[in-house]
Amino acid sequence: MTGIRKRVTIGFLSIIVLLFFSGLVSLFELNHMSTDIDSILSSNHQGIALTEGMLDAIRANDRAVIRYAVLRDVAYADSCRVSATNFASKVHSAREQISSSATTLFDSLEASAMRLATLVEELRASRQVELSLLPDSLRADTLTFNGSDWYNNEYHPAYNTASNQILQVLTHAQSSLSPRAERLSRNAYRAVTPVFISLVVMIIILMMFYYFILIYTVKPIVEMNKSLADWIRYRLPFAPKAEYRDEIAELRDKIESVTTNTKLPTK
Repeated sequence: MTGIRKRVTIGFLSIIVLLFFSGLVSLFELNHMSTDIDSILSSNHQGIALTEGMLDAIRANDRAVIRYAVLRDVAYADSCRVSATNFASKVHSAREQISSSATTLFDSLEASAMRLATLVEELRASRQVELSLLPDSLRADTLTFNGSDWYNNEYHPAYNTASNQILQVLTHAQSSLSPRAERLSRNAYRAVTPVFISLVVMIIILMMFYYFILIYTVKPIVEMNKSLADWIRYRLPFAPKAEYRDEIAELRDKIESVTTNTKLPTK
């Protein structure tokens, strides 16, 4: 394989190889980016689900405490303890699944959970002692324990503190995703860069092809065609003016040999 055929083949093979490797790199980066997106979305959903679980647990405890302490519904005595235990369990579970960088926040949150559990036990103990001192007929109307004051002064501040700490954990979990999102942005640029470089290189190669085909193929053929027409019509010497190489030069020499050794009939 020589001459024009070799150059054209090498040029097109170069474009194919360039497209293949640039596509391969882009595919790898896009796959990596897809993995990062799935991880970020999974972490985000997990953080939201764990936070919702903790908020639901502490709100359930709050409702049970209100029914037991303020509304004096003794049926919620056990519910107060169960919901407080459930909240502490939710906090422990969230600590194991959310980033370890939130250790300080979870230390404070677990302390708040213990505080709420302690308050619930104090409430249960106070109510049980009070109920044991009164006859059954008087328990409903003469209880001396002021549940509303206890709730407003003791429980509700601790409840607000724990709720705010849960929101801080959620905020921290969301903010921890920012570096990963920035890395995802960089990966997007890396995925696009090979395609952009390949595009620029292909434009340069195609311009070189255009120049090569125009100068070394199209123009010589046009000149030979014009010179051959002049030889046929006016018996002018076959002398095309262009730069000839490889197969085109061989073709010119053969045509020149034919025109030199052939005499046209006189009209």
